[in-house]
Amino acid sequence: MAYYINGNRRNYFIEFGSGRPVVLLHGISNSGRAWAPQITPLVEAGFRVIVPDHAGHGASAKLDHPLGVSDLAADVVALLDHLSIEAADIIGLSLGGMVALEIALTQPRRVGKLIVANSFDTTATDEFRTMAEGWARTFRGEDGPVKRFEGIWPMNVGGPFRASAEGLKTYQVWHGLAAAADGPSLAYVADGIVGFDATTRLTSLSMPVLFIAGERDRMSPPVVSRRMADRVPDALYIEIQGGAHISNVDSASAFNEAVITFLGDGPASTKLA
Repeated sequence: MAYYINGNRRNYFIEFGSGRPVVLLHGISNSGRAWAPQITPLVEAGFRVIVPDHAGHGASAKLDHPLGVSDLAADVVALLDHLSIEAADIIGLSLGGMVALEIALTQPRRVGKLIVANSFDTTATDEFRTMAEGWARTFRGEDGPVKRFEGIWPMNVGGPFRASAEGLKTYQVWHGLAAAADGPSLAYVADGIVGFDATTRLTSLSMPVLFIAGERDRMSPPVVSRRMADRVPDALYIEIQGGAHISNVDSASAFNEAVITFLGDGPASTKLA
């Protein structure tokens, strides 16, 4: 089945492989297709890979009201219930990282290991509110999702990746997905995620946690991930050299090495070239 229901939301997901379940959570205005570089390595490492589209994104149904981080987290828990999965490892990037944190903080028994990449511990700031309001205005405008994609692409991935064959292919695929996206739905998510704050709650995380930052991430700079890692007991921190905001894509090899090492039994290093 490609869909599950939570309340009145019909959301899309896809699965690959078998073994220990791992859920991959994407960022705002993206979709599960953003995790393409991780699918094969995780399957080959023996994982059952579950990739949902957040509500209002990708192949999930449109929205008619704002949804916050807690709503998106509840959707993921509903997906685990739908699949009869008691606990899974969860990897989230950007917005997906906030959703992953919220699940781990409110439903810790459902999370085995947690990876938070290029993300935020709080959106309850004037700076983030102003940024999100700008996103929402763009999304609601004519051809909003594709205009935002075109504008944000140079910030999301590094120059060498943008110029590569894989970068050009990714740009074409994601540009088409953005052109088909529902702008009002994305605007409702941009509206709803403001006010999330896990800062003081991070110390309660008890599962193994890895924070990943991109050295050249201008949206969620490394200092943010480093700060989160410092608050979580025994958390690991990796900074991917040359990585931008969507580090799982523009630095896929280093990202995959960090993830698979952490999810396995081997030690994780603090820096990856």
